[in-house]
Amino acid sequence: MYLDRILYPVTVLGPGNRVAVWTAGCSRKCTGCANPELWNRYPQQEIEPERVAECINSMCGREIDGLTITGGEPFDQAGDIVRLINALDFQTEILVFSGYEIRELQTDAAKKKLLDKTDVLIDGNYIEALNDGVSALRGSVNQQIYLLNKCVEDKYERYIQEGRKIENFLYDYKTVSVGIHNPSTASW
Repeated sequence: MYLDRILYPVTVLGPGNRVAVWTAGCSRKCTGCANPELWNRYPQQEIEPERVAECINSMCGREIDGLTITGGEPFDQAGDIVRLINALDFQTEILVFSGYEIRELQTDAAKKKLLDKTDVLIDGNYIEALNDGVSALRGSVNQQIYLLNKCVEDKYERYIQEGRKIENFLYDYKTVSVGIHNPSTASW
């Protein structure tokens, strides 16, 4: 699989202390994307999904409330993401962000396998003009939040009511801002 980074604990991409995985490579390339640096894949980003799972498994001694998979476009690597999930030593709630709409994922066999392992899906292309600056877990209001596992409904409803949050990490000698950001207001 192609991996850009793993961060823990992330609290702004789903409820609780989460492991967040950013894949590299995206076929969608939405205008105004928060992570355009993740559109391309580079040879040095390639890693076996089982090695990524080993890294996440090593975090199991810590409190892990969920796994968030974002990118890039995770469903462009659906088979490898399924391998990653299958190699985890524990079960946890899984949230996946995707530019694909759920109907597209349901009609592609490989993508459907990942969808079947997903508890919460945020789907749809990011549309900067529809970024309302307040919606939790959605970059733009056209995106839908699907609570595919009914057991997570209460905690997600509470989390969504809290609104948007941002947190910053120092990573690889740079600061990475994580969360759902407001629309760009820069005028170049």
